[in-house]
Amino acid sequence: MMKFMLTFKWKPDITARDEGISRFLKTGGHPPDGAKLLGRWTRVDFNGGYDLLESDDPQALVEFALMWSDIMDIEIVPIVEDQQLAEVLKRIGK
Repeated sequence: MMKFMLTFKWKPDITARDEGISRFLKTGGHPPDGAKLLGRWTRVDFNGGYDLLESDDPQALVEFALMWSDIMDIEIVPIVEDQQLAEVLKRIGK
């Protein structure tokens, strides 16, 4: 399973933020089947936040982004943990 960091930022429209709060309270903000939420952190200024996801299903990630992209700017990037990075660095002799 690959890990992904999703970053989100509220669109400037206050009604988008209010819709997001309502949607989150109703659904819990869970991703669809095929993606697992490992953790979520919201910035203390409530301007956005971060979701740590695990998935091997790019369609599930697209679906999750589309569930929220009408009210948030979203980026999803693949990430590696330090141990994985260290293994690569050792392998290439760095």
